[in-house]
Amino acid sequence: MRSKERSVTDFSTPRQLGTTALRVSPLGFGGAWIATPDVQIQDVVETVRAAWVNGVRLFDTAPWYGTGRSERRLGLGLAELHVPRDKYVLNTKVGRTLEPEYVVDCTNDSEAADGTARTPRDTETGFRVHFDYSYDAIHEQHRDSLQRLGLSRINTLTLHDIDYGYHPTQLEEVLHQLSNDGLKGATALNELKSSGQIDAIGMGCNLETKNAFSWEDSSHEDLVERVMSLVDLDFLIVAGGYTLLETRALRRVFPACAQRNISVIIASPFAGGWLVNPNKVGYMYSRMSGLDAPIHIQERTKGLHDVCSELDVPIGVAALQFVLNHPVVSAAIPGAASPIEANSSLEFIEFDIPRVFWETLRERNLLSQDAPCPGDG
Repeated sequence: MRSKERSVTDFSTPRQLGTTALRVSPLGFGGAWIATPDVQIQDVVETVRAAWVNGVRLFDTAPWYGTGRSERRLGLGLAELHVPRDKYVLNTKVGRTLEPEYVVDCTNDSEAADGTARTPRDTETGFRVHFDYSYDAIHEQHRDSLQRLGLSRINTLTLHDIDYGYHPTQLEEVLHQLSNDGLKGATALNELKSSGQIDAIGMGCNLETKNAFSWEDSSHEDLVERVMSLVDLDFLIVAGGYTLLETRALRRVFPACAQRNISVIIASPFAGGWLVNPNKVGYMYSRMSGLDAPIHIQERTKGLHDVCSELDVPIGVAALQFVLNHPVVSAAIPGAASPIEANSSLEFIEFDIPRVFWETLRERNLLSQDAPCPGDG
């Protein structure tokens, strides 16, 4: 080992999103966990406030999270800040419409590739998830999100879950809905952007248990590039494809983004919570026991925790700083469901990691040799 000097990387200065005029705080807020029913509304308000106090100016949500619950709750949290709307960047997602289904209609049920519900109906509200990426649907979804959020403007819209996991037999139909030669979903997004109603267009890019098979060959990467040819994207939200445990986004996704001046926002930098709580939560959104994670993931996780223990570096610190260090990455949006978790994210990016930590990971083959680390070069 060569040096114990510290690595210095700027994790606080706002970064540009694609070629747009938007600049986002590198530390953002992921709104999935606040949709959990047992999280109280006051806790949501306090969590959003803690994120704001810690410098977060990028907030992410989606109709899918809690079947509308995340958008409603995030809107309340942002309202309680009493700050001008132009002081933060707000992202939500399109592709799913929430349809009221007063009488249960099981013919609307469908399954994802892993057998989980693809179009669930929320038992509390009676809203049914319905996929649609067409022109009319995207305009409708945008308006619906504004209503749930209680705001007149959303900065960015992200195409949600276009992958082989959620659309095992429907993928070509989805692309037809999106295509300008089909049902013109891309046209709707371009209209919203050109009219100033939104500032940027994104796409979600997941590597999770539901669609992991499509990353074994080039299928998912081919799909991402097909969408890039259909939609003028400004950013990708990458979940699971670039973490301390998994760097397959380096193969083609990140190079494609760099070539097209598309930024990346990293969702789930802790691999669905697995990195900080192995064996207590499923790996990358899996509902299975943590012990059912792939063996190589379990072994690498143990190795990472060993090095963290030896060099006194919290695993969450390393995970967050690692993903924020890549040059195509504009931000990371770890989820938080309490003020403590929101405060921890700031502590993670302010922690001073010795360079020997990254050297040790590479020496033990716990980190891809082509993955840039803080302090390189």
